[in-house]
Amino acid sequence: MRPGAARLVRLLNGVAEMMDGFMTRYAAGGRGLIGTWVKIPSLETVELLGHAGFDFVVIDMEHAPHSMEMMYRLTVAAQAMGMAAFVRLPDRSDANVQRVLDSGSDGLLVPRVTSLEQAREITAAMVFSPDGERGLGATSRAGRWGLVPIADYVRRGNDECLRMVQLEDWDTLHQAADYAALPHVNGIFVGLGDLFLSSGRPASDPEVDALAADVARIARENNILSGIAATGPEDGRHYLEMGYSLVMIGNDAGLFGRAAAAAVTATRAG
Repeated sequence: MRPGAARLVRLLNGVAEMMDGFMTRYAAGGRGLIGTWVKIPSLETVELLGHAGFDFVVIDMEHAPHSMEMMYRLTVAAQAMGMAAFVRLPDRSDANVQRVLDSGSDGLLVPRVTSLEQAREITAAMVFSPDGERGLGATSRAGRWGLVPIADYVRRGNDECLRMVQLEDWDTLHQAADYAALPHVNGIFVGLGDLFLSSGRPASDPEVDALAADVARIARENNILSGIAATGPEDGRHYLEMGYSLVMIGNDAGLFGRAAAAAVTATRAG
């Protein structure tokens, strides 16, 4: 075999080995993961989060001004730092699903899901035909620009992609078991912020805490992932002890803002 051909074979074999995605890595890790929301459209901020030791980030297209191009660049930056890169969609429609997944993201969070039919439809859009409705884009970044066999690209897209629905009101969260049983849902996220808006119950409410524990249990029993956002490290540890798979600690803007304010306050006080 010519040297050039041998190098190409090694390259393709190496790329194929990289096709083990997030779900496989999570199962092998055996622990809950710590992440944060990405609100600031800055590659340097994402790089800092990686150096800080976060396991994953969620690029927030619902509550932050990220364009499709910026989402793509943030995804690449996060993965280059060894973090999983998820994207929260702008809304619960499937309009952006194909392009976000083709960017190579490790999975999607769908905000404000309020019915089983919504969850069924949006997660089907994340799965390749014939089981779902996702179209083939094997020459995209998700397919390593066509450098891996189509079968591997399809397998990774179906088996390794996080398809997490956000349940954010009292009644919907009480139906968590029904959502967990849907064929393409492999993650449930508890939206404590919107739950507070709709119910008036803060995360510290004992009934909310009990409901959060129930969702984590339901997820484990159905062999899917669970996610939740914590206000700080103490709450984060609490949710990890509950058995949550993905625990969010604040967001990049809040972490920076509080650290900056604390530095100024401490300096002036001194």
